[in-house]
Amino acid sequence: MSNSVQTTTALLADLLDPEKEDAWREFDARFRPILRAFCSKLAVSHADAEDVTQETLVRFLKHYRAGKYDRERGRLSSWLVTIAQNCIHDLRESRAQRKEYRGESAMLPLSGAGELDDLFEQECRKQIVEQAMNELRATTRMDEKTIRAFELVAIHQKSVAEASAETGLPADSIYAAKHRCLSQLREILKRLQRAYELE
Repeated sequence: MSNSVQTTTALLADLLDPEKEDAWREFDARFRPILRAFCSKLAVSHADAEDVTQETLVRFLKHYRAGKYDRERGRLSSWLVTIAQNCIHDLRESRAQRKEYRGESAMLPLSGAGELDDLFEQECRKQIVEQAMNELRATTRMDEKTIRAFELVAIHQKSVAEASAETGLPADSIYAAKHRCLSQLREILKRLQRAYELE
């Protein structure tokens, strides 16, 4: 990812202009994976999660350009969660009217707003870490084995012994890798967190 990644605030400003298609593509790329993972956690089938994600993004853009988002009344993430909830509710209602009772599409009861906001934020943080790791791989001079050892220990909470067994690196190299990678990753994470406005 480029170091010039736009903040969500800048993206929202650009989204008001239908001519700025790049802003919509970036917003979609940023939030679609989070929404898809969020919907999947609500026990929506893979196909339904894709449909709900698409409908959420379509409704978001329509309502946003109609001036229905008021930043003073809540965070963007909470608004996206509410739209997704409404899309899931509509899907359930549609299924009930058609008397569809497909087990693979059974959905968990929708939780309280605070719980759903927390779930969305967890998925957002996962997406940030994934993007940060991708950027670290693309920009660092460290080899993949070193980065993988760091990922195993620092992100997947594996022991040094387990990371050593998987990568073939000795323990002292893994400790060194953790230190080198962490210092670079912190800078990337800070920038991405500002872009997603989670700080």
